[in-house]
Amino acid sequence: MGKMKITEIEEVNYGMYMWVLPDGRFVTDGEGGYLSIPSKKGDVLRIKNLKDAAKSYGLEGKPVFWSGHRPVTAEEYEMQKMRLEWGLVPDEMDFPAIKEDLISKKKQGLI
Repeated sequence: MGKMKITEIEEVNYGMYMWVLPDGRFVTDGEGGYLSIPSKKGDVLRIKNLKDAAKSYGLEGKPVFWSGHRPVTAEEYEMQKMRLEWGLVPDEMDFPAIKEDLISKKKQGLI
């Protein structure tokens, strides 16, 4: 058997671009906020906006797309933690995870 190749499959076309420095670190503001922009994959205008922002700070690097991710406020994050503790999908906007959860529950006869 030859070498197996693992390929990431993106479930959704939306997410966010984050700025990554040449050494692989993400750019943050010191308060946990990342230099990022919500976007559809390949949105040239959003990518340009992020590049312009990085350039204005004199940053090297590149934008990297994170499928299915989105910025959340501190309040949303706290709610996500509570939902996780309750056994729910943490992010109410994570539609692929919600769909998978429903399929699993149907197979188990729970719904």
